Amino acid sequence: MGSALRSGRGDGGGDVAGQINCDAIPGLNTMPLHGTFTMTIDGSRATYARPVHNANSSTLSGVNETGSGTLNGGEVKLQGGATGPGYGYAATYGGRVDGDRAILTGVQVWTTSRSSSQSYNRACQISLTR
Repeated sequence: MGSALRSGRGDGGGDVAGQINCDAIPGLNTMPLHGTFTMTIDGSRATYARPVHNANSSTLSGVNETGSGTLNGGEVKLQGGATGPGYGYAATYGGRVDGDRAILTGVQVWTTSRSSSQSYNRACQISLTR
């Protein structure tokens, strides 16, 4: 399990593209997110990047979320985050590879300059296909 997603270039690496869908951020004035997500695999190492949307989820903020992690035995684990004007968040995602697809779930933990002592958790799901 997992070998098809890992071997797209024949050398254990390559880009895998898909969608990220996240809930609205509880306690903040945001909309649910539907955006793009790209993961690059190099052996057992994975990196990812995606554009961060504004609170309305329809326009891009100019900030990118980036992160890295591992692909081991069909299990993907990623950590990353983003920082923009007045906000920041840490993200963790994980899941399993099934052939040429992967489904990851995770959470983004947000803080804002208005409430730096309080964090807001946002649940996300990522669907990737080679």
